[in-house]
Amino acid sequence: MKLERRDFVRHVSIGLFTASMFGVVKPELSAAMALPDDINMAKDPDNLQGLEVSHIPNLKLPMVAEDGRVVPIEVGVDHPMEKDHFIKSITIIVLDDPIASKGQFQFTPLSGKPYFKFQSRMASGTIPVYALVECSKHGRWVGHSMIRIVGGGC
Repeated sequence: MKLERRDFVRHVSIGLFTASMFGVVKPELSAAMALPDDINMAKDPDNLQGLEVSHIPNLKLPMVAEDGRVVPIEVGVDHPMEKDHFIKSITIIVLDDPIASKGQFQFTPLSGKPYFKFQSRMASGTIPVYALVECSKHGRWVGHSMIRIVGGGC
């Protein structure tokens, strides 16, 4: 598999962002690794405004999962799917897990509503799950939700 420069930079940016968010690195380094300019977050996740409404993903997870082998994940974005303005992809990331990337789902304007539901395997603990959305017109947006895994599946 050939990894293009653009994809490499994207993956490194996501890794640095998630590492800084989880405190995996020292606080003084974490401050230096600010969110890349091309990734947008909601200023107030409980009160979405403007473009946030149609770009921040609705990430549904149970508050507690008894079995880390089968953790349900549901993601949707209330976004138009027009020829020149659509959701290109949604990536699920769980940095605290041995396998951080849980999947990337690709969309086209013909895909209909950007929505999917699947089960994933996760390690035990209280961890954040991130959904990174890429819009063809407005760039990348990230949303997250917390989950507590009682029995790890990894």
